[in-house]
Amino acid sequence: MKTTVLNRIKRYRLILSIIGAYALLLFILGTNGILSVSDFVGNITIFIGWIVALLIAGIHLSKTRKDNKELKREEIRRSLEIDAFREINKAVTNFGSALVEVSNKYLWWPYELKMYREDPRYHKFNKAQIELKTDQQRVHLMGGLTDFVLAIEANEIAVIQYDHLRKYIQFKVDDVNELIMKFSRYLMVTKREVLLTEPGYLDFKKRCKKIGEELHEIGSYLFDYRIELMNSMLGETFDSQVPIRKPKDPKYKTLTQVAIKEEVEKEAEEREKKFLKQSQKEHYEP
Repeated sequence: MKTTVLNRIKRYRLILSIIGAYALLLFILGTNGILSVSDFVGNITIFIGWIVALLIAGIHLSKTRKDNKELKREEIRRSLEIDAFREINKAVTNFGSALVEVSNKYLWWPYELKMYREDPRYHKFNKAQIELKTDQQRVHLMGGLTDFVLAIEANEIAVIQYDHLRKYIQFKVDDVNELIMKFSRYLMVTKREVLLTEPGYLDFKKRCKKIGEELHEIGSYLFDYRIELMNSMLGETFDSQVPIRKPKDPKYKTLTQVAIKEEVEKEAEEREKKFLKQSQKEHYEP
């Protein structure tokens, strides 16, 4: 910016110097009787007119170059935004599929237990297999989250204004991952015979329902995130906006309603402190 201003000052000084030199030449010619007063005034007027015309042309050319530069920059920005959206959208889709796959298990297992309790001759309930599946589902879930976060970080400059939304989704996944870990430990210490009782079945069903609902909610937040990015990055290009999700049940909220930037940043700090404290505790424990 400073260099541009200095270049302009030098250019204007050169123009003024030329005008002054030409005026001095005409003055000398006039005083020596070579030019009449009318010729002197006429030449000065014409020369000044050409200088003004050149200045106007120069200003117009400079503005045109600046506008072209802005258009080029905007074109590059749009191109990068489209590429960023394409990559993040792919990660969102894959992560959403992982969420559906995991949540379906928690919808199916209570039904599987119910059918087995009603007629064990024709239905199976493999507790050991479910324990193994919970660990596999956790790996699948966290793998989807990792790809989602990496896709965003690779295009962070384009989506930095929505970083708090990403963090909130990550918090929710971490929380449901903790729920699944607790569910896995619950299965390990709960005997099969207990699960077959009415209280045991209801407890099992309740735990599965809680995890399923949390996973479904994260899936809804991913949908919201996609819409926010789409409207921001592509809305102006297509002169259109995709309608945001409007939950019919007031107890359910959209991502932008629950992920308040200031609150998310505060929670991020608290979670980081908690993680560091836990890490230090594990480090010093024998």
